[in-house]
Amino acid sequence: MFSKNILAVLATAATLAAAIPASLPEALPALAKRVTHNGEGTVYTQQGGTGSCGQKNPDSAIIAAISNYWQDGESPGPFCGRKVQVTNTGSNDGVGGAGNTVTATVEDTCPSCDENHIDFSVGAWDKLTNSAPFGTIDISW
Repeated sequence: MFSKNILAVLATAATLAAAIPASLPEALPALAKRVTHNGEGTVYTQQGGTGSCGQKNPDSAIIAAISNYWQDGESPGPFCGRKVQVTNTGSNDGVGGAGNTVTATVEDTCPSCDENHIDFSVGAWDKLTNSAPFGTIDISW
């Protein structure tokens, strides 16, 4: 009985080994950006509060607040915890950092923002603007 069980296991292992391809497939391609949005970026402070996604974050966190358009007026909204890659495309009010890119986590809702406006934590703002004074930047995301 013992030898029959071993033979059955070995036969199964041989069958599985034969089914494995001789070479592994090439690496998967990088994820493609689905849609590009162009809009406005501003900055906000956490003030020790909890964001609409239910998390308390320090001002140094790399997070963002997006509009109710995306969050569906819900708390937590459907985009909580998702990542957004944002590029600073310039500024009309002297804020620096054009060309800087950051990947921020959505952790809040910006009720005064329109569809393509993102409000950034101080940490995300500093990375996008080389720590410029608060103002407004044009963004692509």
